[in-house]
Amino acid sequence: MAIESSSDHDDAAAVVRAKRRIAALEQEVEVLRASNKRVKPQIDSNVHKGRAIHQLVSTQDEDRTIRSFNELLRCLPWLKKKLSSDVDELDYILKDLRKGADSARGDDTANLKHVIVAWLTELFHPLDPPLHTNIKDDRGFIHHITGKLLCPVEYTWSLNSTKEKIRDRDPDFLVTAYSWPAMLYLDYTFDSGNIEKGLFHSALLLKAFKHIFTSPSSAKEVDGDGDGADAIVASQRRQSSESDMTTRSHLRFSLSNVNSWRSIDGDFDYYVFYNNIVDFFEVAPGIDTQACIKELLKWWNR
Repeated sequence: MAIESSSDHDDAAAVVRAKRRIAALEQEVEVLRASNKRVKPQIDSNVHKGRAIHQLVSTQDEDRTIRSFNELLRCLPWLKKKLSSDVDELDYILKDLRKGADSARGDDTANLKHVIVAWLTELFHPLDPPLHTNIKDDRGFIHHITGKLLCPVEYTWSLNSTKEKIRDRDPDFLVTAYSWPAMLYLDYTFDSGNIEKGLFHSALLLKAFKHIFTSPSSAKEVDGDGDGADAIVASQRRQSSESDMTTRSHLRFSLSNVNSWRSIDGDFDYYVFYNNIVDFFEVAPGIDTQACIKELLKWWNR
């Protein structure tokens, strides 16, 4: 089959996305107008609203898929030519890519599982009780340090009542992928007046990134106060937001008490978490937010 040029593909995708957004918004407006006129048939109105919401959500998912596909072609330019190959050959290539990705994830999670205990001991000395390196049963919200790092910033982990409710999965204290955990913040604390202040600046996150994408020894160069980005200059590799997003998922998993990888951990969905981080960087609303994202990426890349 014929393969369009990258620019043609991007332009066509942009047009399609714009049309979908316009259609979805127009339908939503009509639904809202109808809901104001109707009183009795509330169920019918909700059905139409649901259809509009489905279109909006589907559009967002499709946009994310298109961005991921374009990024894949950027990283693997040879793959574009292979798309016109025989179906069986293409299936073989995709299976190999998936196998390689799964293998890399397994190596990363296994390595972090051991080394993170040393990092936590260094950053939060003394670590009482000590954590095991070979098993993770004593991590997660069971341990006060790993629990603090996994705790969503809108909850106050220092309160015993908070710990109990999180451990009991109280409906008002669920830990989901829609909240930022403290492990992502500078000094693992946040400013309630500016929830993005210090976000993605934690020393633990830097250590995990350098361990995975530069070298294990380079992670030692990160200071405990979180100001370790300068050490990244020693690496000849430039980090991207995508590799940083992967690091956050790996770090979160290494702190949990789950021993083998699974995408769902209680109420926490790792795929949703990853997608939320992607959207934070790639779907930043407004010029001011985009400028902040640019500065954040510049900080990681220096």
